[in-house]
Amino acid sequence: MKLQEGVHLHFISTDKFTTNQIKLRFAAPMDEKTVAGRVLAANMLEMGNQHFPSQQAIRKHMASLYGASFSTSISRCGAVHLVDVTLSYINKKHLLDQEDLTSQILEFLEATLFKPLIEKDGFVPHIFDIEKNNLLSYLESEVEDNFYHADLELNRLFFIDKSLQIPRVSTVGLAQEETAETAYKALQDMLRFDRIDIFVMGQVDRELVSARFENFKFSYRNPKLEFEYNQGFASVLQERAERKEANQSILELAYHLQVVYNDVNYPALLILNGILGAFSHSKLFVNVREKEGLAYTVGTQINILSGLLRVYAGIDKDKRLTVLKAIQREVRKIKSGQISDQELEMTKKMLLHAVQVAEDKGRNLVETTYHQELLGPRFLNKEKFTEAILAVTKEDVVRVAALVRLQAMYFMEGIE
Repeated sequence: MKLQEGVHLHFISTDKFTTNQIKLRFAAPMDEKTVAGRVLAANMLEMGNQHFPSQQAIRKHMASLYGASFSTSISRCGAVHLVDVTLSYINKKHLLDQEDLTSQILEFLEATLFKPLIEKDGFVPHIFDIEKNNLLSYLESEVEDNFYHADLELNRLFFIDKSLQIPRVSTVGLAQEETAETAYKALQDMLRFDRIDIFVMGQVDRELVSARFENFKFSYRNPKLEFEYNQGFASVLQERAERKEANQSILELAYHLQVVYNDVNYPALLILNGILGAFSHSKLFVNVREKEGLAYTVGTQINILSGLLRVYAGIDKDKRLTVLKAIQREVRKIKSGQISDQELEMTKKMLLHAVQVAEDKGRNLVETTYHQELLGPRFLNKEKFTEAILAVTKEDVVRVAALVRLQAMYFMEGIE
């Protein structure tokens, strides 16, 4: 249902859960000029509003609503920055007095968005300063996480577009520049210009919910959003090495994917990822870690919406070349068709099991609805996905492996 151009209301009817959930998702282009302000704006929403002016007041109100919960979160999809505002509350059929809490939840949500804690043209300064310092402390601690640091460095090497190099939660430098005024402006811009998707999951009075959201008076917006990012392959391998105080070293490789969501090679690409490094039966885990003992941890991550296959390994610093050759050897095995029937069937089984498990989680129902909205006819529902995965042959995996090419390599040498 379209409340306004760029504002969409989705009802997800289900009786699987004891709680209902209302989630607002704000989407805007990933931009280093706005990302820190958006993160701080989201954090400030959790600090209170003019009706409930502190976290303590919010907690007390949520407790009075039979243990409802309220949170914000940050994510990304391709070259798009996402801010979620989520409220969960118990379904009335599970309450003795059958009280419907939906109206009170929507009142709280409206106050959160449109009556935040502001003073003049910005958030309340002393509260904002606390949240800014909290964010800076968090970002500084994240940088100390060596795998997080390695991920960021590999992103900088791999992605041409600077917006893809930025962490979803911003950086210390970007956060330091924000003020109470700029962060409040970020919130106002989210409400005025972001694409907004509202998900209402559970059993609710649709007429009531629709009428309440129509009263939010969202304005027309039509942002240009790149949910699927795919850059061309560059023939020059991007490399970087550095030393950092750490107990172990980290090697990360970025492979360019000449595949997009649900093209003819997509199911085979998922199988390739599973055979290479996504599971405990994968080649990297079985051969590089278990048999040869070359890595403390090793695996792969695929992001089809960003066109990246990441291989990561925690290793001893003197094993860099040995591990690199071992990883490349396992990739070559797949490209040359050295794939056992057991590897192929086990990977299919694991992928389909993951889909089955995801069905039992409310968060995944929301994500499924969102991607179905964004991808339209290209979206693979459970039935189509299952059919596509089961149909993948060894030859399909070999064919798609030829489209996976090394683009960037990062090595962090741990020194004690």
